[in-house]
Amino acid sequence: MLFLKRLAVLMFYASLPLLIPLGYSIYLEDGAWATLAFTILLMTLPAVPQILKHIFQNIKNFIISIFKSDTPFNYANLLDLDKMREEVAELTLGQILALVSAAWLIIPAISAIPYLAYSFEPVDAYFESISGWTSTGLSALPTLNGLPPSIILYRSVTQWIGGLGIVILMLTVMKGREAKHFLKAEGRTSTDVGISKTAGSIWGIYLLLTLIGIGVLYAVGFDPLNAVNLTFAGVSNGGFFPFDSYSFDDSQKLVLAGLMFGGATSFIFYRNLLARRFKEAFLDEELAFYILITVAAVGLIYIVGHEGIFNTFLNSVSAIACGGFAIGDLSIMSAFPTYILILLMLMGGMMGSTTGGIKLWRILVVLKSIMRNIKSAFLPAGSVQIVKINGNPISEEFIVESSTFIFAYLILFLFGCGVLMAIDFEIEDSMFMIASAMGNVGLAIIPIPEMAQGTKIFLIALMYLGRIEIFPSLALIRYILRR
Repeated sequence: MLFLKRLAVLMFYASLPLLIPLGYSIYLEDGAWATLAFTILLMTLPAVPQILKHIFQNIKNFIISIFKSDTPFNYANLLDLDKMREEVAELTLGQILALVSAAWLIIPAISAIPYLAYSFEPVDAYFESISGWTSTGLSALPTLNGLPPSIILYRSVTQWIGGLGIVILMLTVMKGREAKHFLKAEGRTSTDVGISKTAGSIWGIYLLLTLIGIGVLYAVGFDPLNAVNLTFAGVSNGGFFPFDSYSFDDSQKLVLAGLMFGGATSFIFYRNLLARRFKEAFLDEELAFYILITVAAVGLIYIVGHEGIFNTFLNSVSAIACGGFAIGDLSIMSAFPTYILILLMLMGGMMGSTTGGIKLWRILVVLKSIMRNIKSAFLPAGSVQIVKINGNPISEEFIVESSTFIFAYLILFLFGCGVLMAIDFEIEDSMFMIASAMGNVGLAIIPIPEMAQGTKIFLIALMYLGRIEIFPSLALIRYILRR
């Protein structure tokens, strides 16, 4: 029962930003409001009993407070946050992992309703929905023509929420250990965002990046609606374009690349920047690693692959940031640029950002661990070498966790490639599409709408695993089997 109550709360918080496209639909009178309202209602319905209970409790307390001034009441307290903290503390880490894993399946399922309402097949509707919520950006829709503007905005909003993570929406009610468990369940660590003031600081930075993105995109020539849609998809590193085709100029390509690059930069960088800790912000080893790899990839593709510089820059940033915005037909690229993009998609951007993939922090930890082991071979017996990043020691436990994760990620990648090759896709196409789906990137060299339904279902599973990462999904399976 406690598990289901917390799932209801997650769904309630996830539904709130969907009021944006609902309000826009009512304003435009484009006919989509009923479908959107029904979707939001289904997501909030499980939490309604708790909300009504506390509304009535507050009304009761208000009446009593007229006569007893020390009686507490709060009109905004729709859910008993103190009690919720106590109940969450009773959940084990495994139950929290299972809870978040279940939410990432159920919420996209309900959110597929608007696509079903516009006559898309169930698999295509769920594919589009989970691609949005996981901020992947692979699209099963053959065209956006005929869709109301509010549905296109809805599609972008799901990416905007999903990029930050459903759990971040409700972390304002968590404290200490419980917040750490919920972050871990969504593939994050407590160091990503700084426990205790997690939700407030991240939301503030995320909203600031969003507002800046909308303003800059409008300044370089996009109309207001496209500026909003592209910003939602850009800072979240989602990758849904709000149109079937568009002729971008070079300045627009640079701005889109900047949005994705910024979204894949750690929130810790922005917190240091806003706190005027410029040394900590700009001398971060992971940030330097991120910039170095991006510049090297752009240079290699431009020089060796003979691709245009602006397209190369945008596509390379899109790959490493797991952004999904792509310019040009990627299927006609030569083998070397394709190879570089696959490597970038596997790596991903910085830890504690909206990116997917393995994450550069883990790669940096493992690389330094390898260098440590090589150095140790030439040192006297008993010498102790410590792995450090930014001057801070990295525990052996985290080194093992990072190594295990990278190994498991690559095993799943190879397995996925084998499945697509068994379906009769070429090895290069298979590696590209699996890296894109697992890393929640969204770049594609095979048209998704032309794929068989079974192949789409397989990619859905990979997008899901890539978003919540492998171990939380195993916790969900274990939880179900033990019931």
